[in-house]
Amino acid sequence: MKSLLIVNPVAGQGRPKETLGAVEDAFRSTVRKLVVTSARGDAEAAAREASSSVDIDEVIVAGGDGTVNEVVNGLMQTRPADGPTKPLGIIPLGTQNVLAKELGIDGDIESCAAMIQRGRKIAIDVGDANGRFFALMAGFGFDAAVVNEMIAPIKGLIGPAAYAFAAAGTLAKYHSTKVRLELDDEPVQSDAFLVIVANASSYGFRQIKVAPFAALDDGWLDVCVFERAPFDRVGFATQMMAAIAGRHLRDPRVRYYRARRVKIDSDPPIDGQVDGDMFQQTPVTINLIPTALTVYVPG
Repeated sequence: MKSLLIVNPVAGQGRPKETLGAVEDAFRSTVRKLVVTSARGDAEAAAREASSSVDIDEVIVAGGDGTVNEVVNGLMQTRPADGPTKPLGIIPLGTQNVLAKELGIDGDIESCAAMIQRGRKIAIDVGDANGRFFALMAGFGFDAAVVNEMIAPIKGLIGPAAYAFAAAGTLAKYHSTKVRLELDDEPVQSDAFLVIVANASSYGFRQIKVAPFAALDDGWLDVCVFERAPFDRVGFATQMMAAIAGRHLRDPRVRYYRARRVKIDSDPPIDGQVDGDMFQQTPVTINLIPTALTVYVPG
């Protein structure tokens, strides 16, 4: 196999020089092109070019969920109309590596390289949000406001704790919003703090299952709506604590739906995020593209 290797050497508070050297060593026999990212968009552009190149058979990305999402977008933008993408191999180097863990990928660089070389592949679903693709989830409302509040250098220094600080600051000033959903052909209205459209069960952290019935290859988008609860922000904070404990679906004000197309509008418009990166404000239409992305998995 002829590989494009995309490396984000600063992912996950790592050591750039050592990380790059270890990844290069692991794939020295197959790599035809190496791209070391230095700015947002580098990984997406490289994957897009590789997707349509006859000189590249597979794309390997070493980085966190943000870098992986860029590569997914590059591959999906030039995907063949009649089939899935070229195979994607993931070397998880980020803070959380949620997609990798959902796929059962874990371990050091060498073990992940061995997994890719064994060649077991599956095809997973992908969400399309107004032309922006995601493998994990899209969120609208509170969580996008938290992402918008994040300061990248702080995230790099303290990792997951940065989310807790941003969430606390956002909660102090955030208000619920009148949201209108269309789930396939079914209209739903809600006064909501947060709407999650999930392709995978995990949310942000592997152990938090906001969409516990979601699976990467089941042909559905799972939609979880956190409606305005009694005591407003305090009630929403209680819902979030219940989500961390896996008990949020017991709350009658947490609604759960499944659909293949989800339209989201609101008054006023609310921010959106896709796989942890800022996206755009509502209105947004999300479509599921089944078995669109080919990925290497353990086995």
